[in-house]
Amino acid sequence: MKTAELTYIDWNLFSILKEPKLSPHIILNDFLKRESDKITLVYSDAHLGDLAKTSGGLSSKRINDLTYLSEKAKDLVIVKYFGRDYVDVENRNALEFYEQNVYDNSIPMAGSHTAIKQMTDTYGSLRDDIIKIHFKLDPKSICNFSASQLDELIKMLGISGSLKEFIEFGLSLRGDTSTHPLTYIDYYTTAYMNLDLIGFFPDSMNEKGEYSNLLNDAKHSAYGSICKAFITNDNKCYHKSKLLFEYFKSQSKLIKTCKIKNGTTELEKELNSLTE
Repeated sequence: MKTAELTYIDWNLFSILKEPKLSPHIILNDFLKRESDKITLVYSDAHLGDLAKTSGGLSSKRINDLTYLSEKAKDLVIVKYFGRDYVDVENRNALEFYEQNVYDNSIPMAGSHTAIKQMTDTYGSLRDDIIKIHFKLDPKSICNFSASQLDELIKMLGISGSLKEFIEFGLSLRGDTSTHPLTYIDYYTTAYMNLDLIGFFPDSMNEKGEYSNLLNDAKHSAYGSICKAFITNDNKCYHKSKLLFEYFKSQSKLIKTCKIKNGTTELEKELNSLTE
């Protein structure tokens, strides 16, 4: 199956759809039930990463979440395996996939909770220092920038010659890639992380946020960009994705179910457009 036929929903929204209470979520849930024969949902290793971000083994709650995820996506998974220059779409049970602890793009799907906590502390303070001390920027001042405006800002601040060069610098830190060439997913996730690094709708790095959220959101957005649609309930992920969809010329439809103004009419139109 082609990725352009798939509809991608992040874990935050999948979990909300278990018991939707707010109007946007109820509308989405009703739409998915009504159009189940036309909408093909998919999960990814990033969903498994969201479920693996806390310490501990396979608790009953985690097993229930994985079972629920498999049922919603009918065992259809999209994943970029390490060493491959393409994305796979496979039929794999989420619980079985999780238990096999598959590695994607050299990042453990179920990584060490301690290591993630250390990265959260280190990355958060580093990013905030860069934004406030070195760039003297208020993140709110650049949150409405377009890709071209951000490109100009990066030049003006002397961070790099362009947004493209800034992304490629981040990729160069990975070292020798001759054996496993960089792919679109690599470029996209690095760009997503770099946007956060310079304060574009930055993720929280407290106990609730954690570095793992940022990593998984980057992959959610990357996978969503090659699907028919990416639906999210994360406002920061939405805005980073909006800029990167423009930058990478994604044909995917980006839809959010959070911070909706002036009613849900537009959301309903966007959802209905997926079946036209």
